[in-house]
Parts: sequence; C-alpha cells; structure tokens
Amino acid sequence: MTALASHKIQEAAFVLLKDDATLGLKLSGVYDQPPEAAVWPYLSMGETSITAADLKDRRGNRLDFEITVWSNQQSQMEVKELMADVDRVLSGVSIQAVGLDTLPVRLLNANVVRQYSQTGSLYRGRLSYSVKYFDVI
Repeated sequence: MTALASHKIQEAAFVLLKDDATLGLKLSGVYDQPPEAAVWPYLSMGETSITAADLKDRRGNRLDFEITVWSNQQSQMEVKELMADVDRVLSGVSIQAVGLDTLPVRLLNANVVRQYSQTGSLYRGRLSYSVKYFDVI
C-alpha cells in the first residue's frame, strides 16, 4: 500500500457529503476546487496530510483532511449549522475503500473565521478530520 491510496478515502468522503440530502438542500455545491463563480453557501475540500501509522504486523497511514464551509451571511449561524451537518455525515463513519482496512473518521478540530472583503464579510468554517487506514491482511 502506498500513502497515496488516501485518495480512495477522500473520494468516498466527498461522495458522502455530495449525496447527503440535507446538505444538498442547504448548499449550492460540494467542490474539490470551487469555481470562481460559486454561489454561497458552498463546501470545498481543503488541505490534506499523510503520516505513517504502521502497526506491529502491517503498514498503515493516518490521513488528515479538511472540509471548508463558506457563507456570506451576516452572522456565523449558517456556517455553524452547515458544519454540524458535515460532522453528522462524517464523524464516526467507517469509510470503505477497496484494499484498505479503515478506522472510523474522527473530528480533530473545528473553527469559524470571519474574513473581510470589499464586498462584505464572509464566514469560513473549517473542520479537520482524521482517518487511519491499513493494509488488508
């Protein structure tokens, strides 16, 4: 197994988020890379990192990945509600990926940042998740 097998887990997480009916009603889109003309609110995949997490009897990795929720509402509430929906979809789920044994997804941390721009304030919610995965024995 290579550390780059993590794309299987990220693709599965992306599909879970994109296919969730509640998020589908609230978001204009779920993107890997949002288009320039993306309509608020939307969700995008963020940064990732991969760390070795070998066990005594098999190789493994830890994948940390971020989900970013964007809103242009005047308050943080929309972002916080969307973050709760994202967490409902991902936390504790065991993502199935061919050739890998995975542990359940864990929320590492979450935060909301207010960004100022010429057109007004934006709120960005960032959720950081972790998944450990191993070679199938």
